[in-house]
Amino acid sequence: MRLPLRKKLYFSFLIIIVLFLVTASISTILTQRIVHFTNDILVSEKRLEAVQRLNLFARTANDNGAHYLLAPLYIEDDFKSQFEANVKYLDHEFGKLEDMTTEPSDLAMIRQFWDKWKAYVADRRNIMNLKKAGKVTEAQNNYTKISYDPIAFALHAFSKSEQAQIDGYKSRIEASGRTIQIMNLFMVSLATLLSLFIAIALSNSLIRRILLLRSNAQTVASGNLQVPDLHFKSKDELTDLANSFNAMTESLRSVMDSNQFLQQLSFRDGLTGIANRRCYDESLEQAWVQSAAASRPISLILLDIDCFKRFNDIYGHQAGDLCLKQVADLLQEQVRESGGLAARYGGEEFAVLLAGKTSGEACQIAEHFQKALAEQCIPHTGSDISEFVTVSIGISNLTATGENAPDDLLIEADHALYQAKEHGRNRICVYAHDQVTEGGLTP
Repeated sequence: MRLPLRKKLYFSFLIIIVLFLVTASISTILTQRIVHFTNDILVSEKRLEAVQRLNLFARTANDNGAHYLLAPLYIEDDFKSQFEANVKYLDHEFGKLEDMTTEPSDLAMIRQFWDKWKAYVADRRNIMNLKKAGKVTEAQNNYTKISYDPIAFALHAFSKSEQAQIDGYKSRIEASGRTIQIMNLFMVSLATLLSLFIAIALSNSLIRRILLLRSNAQTVASGNLQVPDLHFKSKDELTDLANSFNAMTESLRSVMDSNQFLQQLSFRDGLTGIANRRCYDESLEQAWVQSAAASRPISLILLDIDCFKRFNDIYGHQAGDLCLKQVADLLQEQVRESGGLAARYGGEEFAVLLAGKTSGEACQIAEHFQKALAEQCIPHTGSDISEFVTVSIGISNLTATGENAPDDLLIEADHALYQAKEHGRNRICVYAHDQVTEGGLTP
């Protein structure tokens, strides 16, 4: 039966996918078993540790009881208190061991141990009471008749049972691991052989067109969408694929154009049309890296429109928006020749980033802008400084090093702007690094 190319490929790929799914399912099941066995090993090891502690402290309690019977009167109470402390600790450990055990047979064994231990402790206390009553010889004789060995043997049997469980879990984990390895090897081998068979069977009729498709796809993947359209004479699935690829490439060209446009919009302030805060932040990071690499300075001009809230109150927000646009356009025009970035930092505040410029050069740019703004004569009857719109300006300058950060540039410019406002507004203040007091900001 002759199958279309598409169905042949689908059928071949389906077999490979089924192989992967089967192997993944088996591997998942075996991995879950391994995790389960590992958890069981951890629990068993904890129980084994608990049993070892029980055996150690039970022997210690037994020894303290014996010492009590042999000890003179002035120290016998010390051994008795140690005996009781050991018994209390063992009762607590038996309870913990019981909480960690879920198997009914193991629980029954532990409770049997506990009952034996309680009976053993009761006998030991009775014998100790004989000594307390003055029957020392009888107490010593009875103490040697009651052996601790049955309890020790029972604990040892439980330890061997736990160790056997741990060994069994480890064997199952190793078996599951080997099964996973065998299944993975089998799947990889079978998938490889099947892929080779498909490649050899279809290569004569497909190889040329597949290479063309691959070449164009790699070109597109590298970011170059200027590839020629593919046109195949044969009317089969590869031709459909080539047509789809041509349509996809055209769509990608449209999407790339749209993305570039959207990216430009995302870096622009919606009101003024100049760069926004996001564009400023990313540009500062890039300029900072370049400054660190080339040891070049970076200057920042931070300016604020004086008494702008009153401007909005008097003239209205529409006039305020128009004022912001005028200031932004003028700032953009003044900065363009210097290669700097003018951005709206927020509200009535603007920032100018000047990579490679000294504080003196930044100050000249700020002065030219301030002069150009004054020539615009934008009315502002609510200002305490002038009858026209004015700005206060703060300037900072840094060279990127390992001891400073981009935020330091903004902090210093903000300090300078604050001093410009404190000294009467409508002025320029430059942050001076050789001073650390208010005088370090010179108007």
